[in-house]
Amino acid sequence: MDKLAYTTDFVVALDPERKGAQVTINVESRGLLKEMVFRNNKSAYSNIRANGKLVITDKEVSWQLPESGAKLSFFVKINRAKGEGKYDAYINQDWAIFRGDNIIPPVRTTEVDGAYSIATLEFMLPKGWKSVETGWPRASATTFTIDNPERLFDRPTGWMIAGRLGSRQAKVKGTQIVVSGPVGESFRRMDVLTFLNFAWREMHDAFDKAPPKLLVVGANDPMWRGGLSAPNSLFLHADRPMVSENGTSPIIHELTHMVTRISGFESPTANDDWIAEGIAEFYSFELLYRAKGMTKARRARIIKGLADWGEDVKHLRKGPSAGKITARAVVLLDELDQELRTLSKNKHSLDSVVRILIKKRKVSLEDLQKAAESLVGKPLKALDSPLLK
Repeated sequence: MDKLAYTTDFVVALDPERKGAQVTINVESRGLLKEMVFRNNKSAYSNIRANGKLVITDKEVSWQLPESGAKLSFFVKINRAKGEGKYDAYINQDWAIFRGDNIIPPVRTTEVDGAYSIATLEFMLPKGWKSVETGWPRASATTFTIDNPERLFDRPTGWMIAGRLGSRQAKVKGTQIVVSGPVGESFRRMDVLTFLNFAWREMHDAFDKAPPKLLVVGANDPMWRGGLSAPNSLFLHADRPMVSENGTSPIIHELTHMVTRISGFESPTANDDWIAEGIAEFYSFELLYRAKGMTKARRARIIKGLADWGEDVKHLRKGPSAGKITARAVVLLDELDQELRTLSKNKHSLDSVVRILIKKRKVSLEDLQKAAESLVGKPLKALDSPLLK
């Protein structure tokens, strides 16, 4: 092992009776990891214990690690309400669906310069629970390898599911796709996997970027009735269609968020959330069209429907993007796509712009304008719209 590497093992013992999990973090730092600090969220975390020096205040938890055999433990509540009677994380006697982000808190770390972690995530399952899935590579039946190149301290994030599960999987364009849901739920696992077999290829080609593994989880009520993405996974409620009646696809919308990870820059004078939401909604039907899942005439009708829905929108940059604002943003981005294709003789498109923006992640209108202009050498008329003033 590299002399600057230390090991971190996350052990999660799921506890349906207590509606949560007992979490233990074991670190063999060899003096490389000095301190971990995280917010003291009393509504989620309790019974925090550790060796070394542990300081708990109302606002945060500070842990100074011993050089060997470092151990921190706590109990975390899993159930998280998202509206009355609906949850975006839930555990019962048969299964659990949650995000690792909420099980393991984000931490600030103090390390020796250049030090980094080699991490694993292990689950201890209740009696009768058969399996567990995450968006991370599997090391054994209940253990996963956590490797995030963007972080020195690897933390398990993304959607996770455990219990009595039914799963389907396939490898598409180098990505291992796993679709999983509790046994007995109406989540159509094979439908989702079949759909992704052709849609994922187009997404990979559009952005030239994809994770090595993708987990899609789904369930019925009391889970929140929508779709939610994470860096290597997404949740989709069992009653959500793969393609809505207006021709857009909720699952491709969330996958676009997941792959691009683009978000809009917000300032005191403008909010560019419309860029991220508009891109996700544009590709939610565009990739289906490219996969020959719809005709050119159907695509045109979708654009016309979105234009009609958003015709009363006067400004795109006034607040968070949803509904009519997102619909109008899609129409503008379609105009930008067509303009880029015309000016570059089909050498460039909105795909080219998105690939540039992926590198920035948090983007503004100015970033969008510069990216588009860099491709054709002049400002784009679509981005000089009154909607953006």
